[in-house]
Amino acid sequence: MLSALLDRIGDWPAVLVLGVAAVVLAVESGFLVGMLLPGTTTLVVLGLWSAASGTHPVWPVAVAAVASVTGALTGWRRGHGRRALDPGSHRRLRARVDPAVRTARSWLGRLGPVGTAAVLAGGHWVAVTRTLVPRVAGGAHVPLRLAGPVLAVSGTAWAATVVLLSRALGERVARDAGWVPAVVLAVLLVVLVVRSARAHHSSAAHGG
Repeated sequence: MLSALLDRIGDWPAVLVLGVAAVVLAVESGFLVGMLLPGTTTLVVLGLWSAASGTHPVWPVAVAAVASVTGALTGWRRGHGRRALDPGSHRRLRARVDPAVRTARSWLGRLGPVGTAAVLAGGHWVAVTRTLVPRVAGGAHVPLRLAGPVLAVSGTAWAATVVLLSRALGERVARDAGWVPAVVLAVLLVVLVVRSARAHHSSAAHGG
């Protein structure tokens, strides 16, 4: 059953898979609405797809890294332009998130370059903070000469790590249909889906 599922994933057109992934990852890290999007799950799907389709991993890693880093830099630019949230954001969501963003900006502004770089690098590995941290850094006037390289390195490392691990797992399942790799893959997918659903529910509850 799991092998059949991977075969179906492998039949997905490359242009469609990579294009959709690029949009999801860019929006997730660049715009407020991205907090509701499944960035890590998207990387897992990219890894499984590359394994099932025989696509060289450099393509999904490159697309994911460029999209995520571009989105993060977009978020930094929007924050630097003193726009805490998107003008079209839902009014209730603005009221909930905007004060927290201002507080975080004040805190980040008191950190030195090393502390700021650590926050930027770590934030890229966690849902929601992947959306907010670059924007907060821009609002705190963290210079692009610091934010740009850190976001580029952390975004690329995040994309490469998740895609390659998922690809390796997909290849193992394709070679060995035993219950151990199947259970590991199933647990991983369930955890990602549950985390995404909980994040969506939490955002909806806060907005209400």
